[in-house]
Amino acid sequence: MEKKGIKVVLADNNVQDRETRTKAIEEAGMQVVFSTGDGKKALDAIYREQPDIVVMDMILPGLDGIGILEEMEQVDMLKRPVIMIVTALKTSQMVSKALQKGAGYYMMKPVSNKVFGKRLTQIAEELQERGTEPKMPLAQEQEYVAAEYAAAGEQTHLQAETAHQTHQTENNVVHIDRQPSYTVSAPKQTTGHSRYSGDLEKDVTNVLLEIGIPAHIKGYQYIRQGIIMSFHDRSMLQYITKYLYPAIAKKNKTTSSSVERTIRHAIEVAWRRGNMDVLEEIFGNTVCAGKGKPTNSEFLALLTDRFRLEYREKIVS
Repeated sequence: MEKKGIKVVLADNNVQDRETRTKAIEEAGMQVVFSTGDGKKALDAIYREQPDIVVMDMILPGLDGIGILEEMEQVDMLKRPVIMIVTALKTSQMVSKALQKGAGYYMMKPVSNKVFGKRLTQIAEELQERGTEPKMPLAQEQEYVAAEYAAAGEQTHLQAETAHQTHQTENNVVHIDRQPSYTVSAPKQTTGHSRYSGDLEKDVTNVLLEIGIPAHIKGYQYIRQGIIMSFHDRSMLQYITKYLYPAIAKKNKTTSSSVERTIRHAIEVAWRRGNMDVLEEIFGNTVCAGKGKPTNSEFLALLTDRFRLEYREKIVS
């Protein structure tokens, strides 16, 4: 999908902000197919125009941002757009609710056109990355996003004061981490085990985000499930095609071959765009840029063993 073919619906009650965003969208090579300050008109345009991206404020007359998300939640849309919220509302409850209802990005006003344009470009790259990959059903996707939000903890997604998150807070951007991993800086390590909290689901989520696997692609979900399953049952990795893939497929109502392909795609994304310093720090000398990406079984086994080792040392200490 070329950027010039990407359609955007823009909804903001502030006329000046609409004009500014329109200019930034067009400068990014995309097309604003409808612009309005009314929530109901925005929803109608989303259904009618089938845009790739929706940029909207939370405060809109007629129907507010949450109302639009809730209405879209009830409809089986042929093409579901990426939702970018740009608003002055910044309470954690509002951010959480918007993300759980399907928003992909939550940007705090004021936002410069440079930062706004950069996010649009990242979304365009993600749309290209997804290509013809089939999407999970809406209800399942929303349930998954909400679960990931809770599992990773608000500090992963909301504005925070920790040093390793300044790249998000300085630009007033909050989101489920759906952007390519080169925007995710490696956290500051004060000890060799600081990334491991003892909560397996949360730790797996955070490590995958550090590595650079975007949370919106299905491979992220499958890898996360595979690591947790294998952590509790070693036999899963000994017979990955016989036990692990079918278990993940059953959980997600898909096929084993689809699970294998999707995990491989996620690993390829990490190796193209991931943080190689983090990869080498986690995997040691087993992987490096020169050796190429590992196989699915190697990747899952290395990460699972890493968690087992770290948790064993945590118990001993």
